[in-house]
Amino acid sequence: MSRYSRKVRPDPFAISFPDEFEARGSDSDRAGERSNASGPPDSRSPSVASNATSTSLGKRKAVRYRKPEGRTKEVVENANLVIHGENDSEELFEDDTDDQKPIRVLDDFAIFDPKHSCEMVMLDALERDDGVDRQFEAAGMVSSYYENDEDDGQDDDAQEVQPLRVRLTAILRFTINYAVETDPFYIETQYAWYILRSPSQQYREHWQHFCTPHRIAQIVISHASQKPKELYPDFLQRFVSKTLLGRTFVEGDIRENVLDIRDIILDEHDSSKLLAAPYIKHILSWAPYRPVSSRPTRRQQIRVKVPLKLALGHDVDLAVLKAENQGPTRVTPRIAKLAVGYFRDEIKVVGSAPPPVNKAVLQANRKRARKQLWNLIEMTRREKPKIDYSKNHKVNVRNNYYTEVTIDKIPYKIGDVVIVPGDQVAAMPTEESQLDEDDQVHNYFWFARILYFVMENQVAHIQWFNHGSQTFIGELAHPQELFLADQCGTTPLRDIVGKATVHVSPNSIPPDKPYEYFCKFMHALNIGAFSSIDRARLERFSLLSPGDNCPVCPLVELRENMEKIPRELKDELGTTNGVAFGGKTYHYEDFVLYRAEKGPANIGYITGIDLHAEQLTVAARMVGRIADLDLPAGTLKDERQLYLTDEKTTFQIKDLLKVIYAPCLDSILGPQHTLEDWLNLSYDHFYVKYSFPTLKVKSWNDKHRISCGKLNVCTTCCRERLQKRRLIQQFLNAQNVKPLRTLDLFGGVGAFSRGLVEGSGSLKITHAIEISPSAARTFSRNSPQTVVFNQCANEMLQYIIKSQQGHSVEVPKQKFDDKSPVQVPPKPGEVDVIVAGFPCQSHSTLNMFRNAQDAKSNLILTTLSYMDHYSPRFGYFENVPGFLRYALNADQVDVHTTRGGVQSGGLKLFVRALLDMNYQVRIGQLQAGHYGTPQRRVRFFIVAAKEGEVLPEFPEPTHDFPENKTLEIKIRVGDRLHRLSPVRFADGIAHHPFVSIADSILDLPRFDWRHPKKSRDFTRRTDKESEIPSQDCHSKDGRTYCGFQGKIGYFKPPQTRYQLSARSAPETTDIQQYTRRFDSKKVVRVLNIPLLANADYTSLPRDMHDWQLVDPSSAMGRKNYRPGAYGRTDKDSIFQTTVTHMEPTAKQSRVLHPRDHRMFTVRELARSQGFPDNFVFEALGNKVVTMHRQIGNAVPLQIGHALGRELRESLLQKWNTMRENATVIDSDDEDEAIDATLQQQCQPEAPRGQVESDEEGSDMDIY
Repeated sequence: MSRYSRKVRPDPFAISFPDEFEARGSDSDRAGERSNASGPPDSRSPSVASNATSTSLGKRKAVRYRKPEGRTKEVVENANLVIHGENDSEELFEDDTDDQKPIRVLDDFAIFDPKHSCEMVMLDALERDDGVDRQFEAAGMVSSYYENDEDDGQDDDAQEVQPLRVRLTAILRFTINYAVETDPFYIETQYAWYILRSPSQQYREHWQHFCTPHRIAQIVISHASQKPKELYPDFLQRFVSKTLLGRTFVEGDIRENVLDIRDIILDEHDSSKLLAAPYIKHILSWAPYRPVSSRPTRRQQIRVKVPLKLALGHDVDLAVLKAENQGPTRVTPRIAKLAVGYFRDEIKVVGSAPPPVNKAVLQANRKRARKQLWNLIEMTRREKPKIDYSKNHKVNVRNNYYTEVTIDKIPYKIGDVVIVPGDQVAAMPTEESQLDEDDQVHNYFWFARILYFVMENQVAHIQWFNHGSQTFIGELAHPQELFLADQCGTTPLRDIVGKATVHVSPNSIPPDKPYEYFCKFMHALNIGAFSSIDRARLERFSLLSPGDNCPVCPLVELRENMEKIPRELKDELGTTNGVAFGGKTYHYEDFVLYRAEKGPANIGYITGIDLHAEQLTVAARMVGRIADLDLPAGTLKDERQLYLTDEKTTFQIKDLLKVIYAPCLDSILGPQHTLEDWLNLSYDHFYVKYSFPTLKVKSWNDKHRISCGKLNVCTTCCRERLQKRRLIQQFLNAQNVKPLRTLDLFGGVGAFSRGLVEGSGSLKITHAIEISPSAARTFSRNSPQTVVFNQCANEMLQYIIKSQQGHSVEVPKQKFDDKSPVQVPPKPGEVDVIVAGFPCQSHSTLNMFRNAQDAKSNLILTTLSYMDHYSPRFGYFENVPGFLRYALNADQVDVHTTRGGVQSGGLKLFVRALLDMNYQVRIGQLQAGHYGTPQRRVRFFIVAAKEGEVLPEFPEPTHDFPENKTLEIKIRVGDRLHRLSPVRFADGIAHHPFVSIADSILDLPRFDWRHPKKSRDFTRRTDKESEIPSQDCHSKDGRTYCGFQGKIGYFKPPQTRYQLSARSAPETTDIQQYTRRFDSKKVVRVLNIPLLANADYTSLPRDMHDWQLVDPSSAMGRKNYRPGAYGRTDKDSIFQTTVTHMEPTAKQSRVLHPRDHRMFTVRELARSQGFPDNFVFEALGNKVVTMHRQIGNAVPLQIGHALGRELRESLLQKWNTMRENATVIDSDDEDEAIDATLQQQCQPEAPRGQVESDEEGSDMDIY
């Protein structure tokens, strides 16, 4: 192992790349790096008196003493201290020495002098003498440092590892890299380096005094490398957007700290270059002249290295994600205009800047709008209004409906939009001067469309509009945008205070007049969807007579009746043949799902319906799932195969869920159709092959082969299904000719877009952008027809727009070699779908430098800019649930709290921008386990469809799941909490049981890790399992993996449909059935975890425990030794959330194979995310941890499939409507083909009891 001097601060890259770090050890110091060193390791500072009047030390007004925080006992730092998550690096295990210092994070900290009653001191005193013999220590909450924050927010349910309160040993030095604005402040002790992240409340003032001049200097110096010729006004504009400890900088901060800033600049070795920057010249002109001899004496400085920005041989995949290697956020003018005031980072507009706001016009409009608001408020206080109406406007003599009335001499007619007081009447001001500057009409009033008047009660029947502020967009809504609601009601005529001009059109734009409004979309309050207005339906209802012309009432009535009143169905002869209930129809001889108490739904075959008894019931033969049986070896456990029984049951009609389609297997197979074709058409498709006497099968030999002749099916439903199948096939044939061209932003390895492609059958991934070289190579390897841009999405956006506008612009280079130019990007009109799993922090991670370190959150603006530029038909966006908590423009106050900002602002801005661009929008959270992923993984999705498209639904869950945590979305707008439930799920309603670990991986090749001491080979196996090989996981042989590489066989044939699907694609030469490698201690611990479900570190012998596993003061000890570290999984349960950092002591540490002495392999983790076995993961240096990151960052393919299936339904609906409008007539040949298929059900059945001639296990042949 390479070593570095304890006198040189190890940066994160030195930890990851010791060889490169040592090679750079003799390099000259780099610009902008500065370290402040104190004395020897006992940290005594002989100190020299400082005569600097502007130092932080001089600013502190009162002496304060540290008091230990909380009740938690402090652990004293020592050589044996291990913080949870440390020493995980793949490179570290190759050397058993402990000379390399770890990097840790210090929160809630204070720095103090233990020799003087723990007086709190500032770090400046390390290099300056205040005349006191001092010693410096720190204490606070310590956590491990990760270069990679990709797992933040990946698993909201995972137990957070609590930091450990530690009292550090003597501080040796502190260091600041001024050349990189995002670089934190470090201190070094004898045992570790610590990033100073957030001070304690009692130390906050000291830290503010010390940090302010250094932070300002960091901003000033780092900016010089990017904008060396910038003028002071431009710099100041950027500077005042920066914050420190929740406070935004102002120009006065520069003036107040100018002496310190000057001294820091002069200490830089390239100070002459810095002093040439115009804005720095301007700043330093404020500093009084001071001879060099009068500058404060400082102790000798030791310069430290910072990592090279990007160089081959380093882990480029991590380097490209570091903040200092990120360019500015690029946006289109439209998105720039929306972002103003909500983002503090630098945002660059690509294209023409937005036109300047005419402040005079804006002020005049505000004045008029304010006057209108006050007039409306005064109207609410008027005496009883005068209401007139004429018999000429009465609809007819049989009712009391009117088409027009007059209120205070103002006529109101059907179709007028009226203004009525909202729920803030009591809060209305009594004088105009009491109005807030930002008060608008929608703050106090509601809007509605008149449908008719009922003069008997003097009310108007209305359909409501929702103002944008009443939706979850809240304060970010356009002030003039209304949304038509699917809600109606009545309002007293006396409450109507005026009319509103509302422009209802799909292409409406904000009116120039501030008191006019526009409406483009419907809004569904409970699910939060914004969709196109069904204008044809509104037109049909407008032609009906008042009283019947409300488009909402029939929907409400229908919903109520559907849930309460079943309706008998009859055939053409008048014979009862089924029932309509809950908006669905059910016939005799239909296979149906009906509600169970728990687990998946029950399945029945309808034989009778009784609508006349007290309890409305359905009679049915019970139907079972083949996968629930104890099957003989070689028989596939297929979740889509059912068996019919002679056992009968009855259940209530209200328990009916839906019809499923389960024809006899023989009727499905044919020259042009396969079983897979049938099953892939719908999640409601099953098949039957056998019948058994009872649901609880006693013997496999009791089965009888079912032929088509005796399995009667509902001809009506079957015909409809076959017609639907034919229609889908015709549609897919058309789509294959011209698929939707798809751009995958932040593509990763392409899992999200791949799932959509396979689920819809309608897309083609033509282009992708991915910044990580290894992920980009993986994308290209598995999607060779895709043009992959291995570049930053911001850089590509600038290149795309400028080059397509005719500007001369440098072609970006592919990051995998920094040589190859990217290929020609698509033009507007050449992208139909954009898919983006845009990176975004969970916003629960606490950062002192929040602006800089959360810069990836700004990629929502980049994503929106691509949507703006390409204007695709559809957009699919994915993120972690933490995105819902992303507050715009919030400040980090301390280690526990944030303050201010727009709550859920990221989501609100994203949806607002999509609406502005004429997109319908649907939002929701989906649980991957509900769609057949063997894993707990909740993700947030946004689906967008251009106005005029059919907005895709979210898929209904298909699999029962053991963790039915609510997927409700809660968004706060002011004091109102919006609760959105776009996806329905509950116990007892799913098609299938959940997919377990055993269902997903137990066919893969087995192996154990070999004990590092060969003489103690670990073979605690039964005789039956003694053949399982062991693989070397520790030897220094240059390999990065442990396991099998190259073409190998499987342990078993596929046992389940999940395994079959994973292996159905063409075989690959390497399924990557190997793990990463670890140090010998960790390997031995893993080998000693029993092969029992849910076993973990608590089962280890005492001599194998390390400090963090057993010490009561460790993070795990303080959590009552929470289970999970070195955790073994249960084969009959599910994977925990697959994240990017997978190992036995990580946050996600339950990673041990249920049957083998090792952790999960690359392929097994890939199976947990739904990847097929022929999907190959590429990694620079063949690093397994890089493959883990690619897998952990992926969207499970099953979710993509489910979303893609709904996209197919939307596209099919529009395609079929256009087809019908074009009067395409189906051929008689196609109808005859359907009739022939139906007639297959009438073939003679083999005599009951006859045993089929097939050998058991030959079922596999049908595949």
